[in-house]
This record gives sequence, structure tokens and C-alpha cells, in this order.
Amino acid sequence: MLRDGMENWMVALFILGAVAISMLAAGWSQWLEHRRRAQAMEIIKVAIEAGKEPPQILYEQLARTNQSKPPWTEVVVFSALGFGFWIAYATGAPDRQVPFLVIASTMTVTALGCLALAIMRPGGGSKDDDDAG
Repeated sequence: MLRDGMENWMVALFILGAVAISMLAAGWSQWLEHRRRAQAMEIIKVAIEAGKEPPQILYEQLARTNQSKPPWTEVVVFSALGFGFWIAYATGAPDRQVPFLVIASTMTVTALGCLALAIMRPGGGSKDDDDAG
């Protein structure tokens, strides 16, 4: 009985850890992206105030930040959550397995959907497409 309780806590800690790490990573990524945009805008401002044309690469960098990015982070998060709930399903008491099965299946299907989106890069296009247009 105590062993089952310990396994449930391990699964809960695994899921909590995966979510916390992904949230921190997403926040860090957004902060870095904000800093990059702010620095590019500052360089453009200084160049215009000096009466010079800002480098074209800065405009290209700002344009790239507005493009949608493949959801690789979501693939990792939903895969980790699905994995945790599959463990909970496999180790849970038979009368408590159905909710774990439903959530594990949902998380797995969501992870597979995000993986398909990440591979196909909807709305992102490739560099060849950008150069042609």
C-alpha cells in the first residue's frame, strides 16, 4: 500500500518537474527574444538619429521574429506528460486506471499532433520560399 502511494508521488513529481522546466525554458526563450528585438530596435534608432541607413539585416531579423515557429517545446511537454500518465496507468490500481488511460491517450495524441505541425512548419515556410517571394 505504501509502495503504491510512493509511486503515485513519483509520477506526480515527474509531471510537475516536466511542466516547471518547460515553463522556465519558455519564459527564458521569450526573454531572450525580447532582448534581441530591443537591441535591434535600439541600433535602428541610433542609426536613424545619426542620419545613416540601418543595416538591412536588422530589418530581416525583426521580420523573422514575427514568423511562427515550429512547436517543438509543445512536443516535448506533451510527450513528457503523456509518458508520466502512461506510467501512472501502468502502475495504478485497476479501479483507478481509466482516468490515467484517458489523460495519457489525450496527451500522446496531442504530442503527435504537435510533432506533425513541427515537421510541416505551417505558415513558416523555408528559406528558399522566402528568397523566391
